[in-house]
Amino acid sequence: MRDYQNKYQTAREGAGLTQEAAAERLGWSVRALQDIEQESRDPSPEKVAQMAEAYRAPWLHGYYCNRCPLGCAWHRPESNVELQQLALEVGLEAEDADQERRDAYELARIALDRKIDDEEFPRFQAVLGRMMRRSYLTEMAWIASLTQKESAQGGGNRD
Repeated sequence: MRDYQNKYQTAREGAGLTQEAAAERLGWSVRALQDIEQESRDPSPEKVAQMAEAYRAPWLHGYYCNRCPLGCAWHRPESNVELQQLALEVGLEAEDADQERRDAYELARIALDRKIDDEEFPRFQAVLGRMMRRSYLTEMAWIASLTQKESAQGGGNRD
């Protein structure tokens, strides 16, 4: 049994979706999604692309393969997320202004002995979840800002 979340589960949860909701959005069975998240089945490049779009997690493309067309030549999706909404989500995400510092400290404490034991694992998952959520919100803000900039400049070429 795995002791960690895989990247596809992390992306799904970062999008705020249950397995059932994600499977419905993707048009897959829940079992197919579970197989991918439990690493009993490798997703095809097409399935990774579907998840990246459905979860609004374009970074999944790069994790699939950094040498194949999916990992190297994906095009940044348009974002319909408003920067103001993202700013609100980021503000609500942090428990307080020092949460990031505490997460870095906790991660360092957990990693000090170069292993994650059963007692540390729940704390590690909590820190990782907050870090992934901040990363997701940061990436969406970047995409939204570029999309807004392109719209203000009259479209332009994204490549």
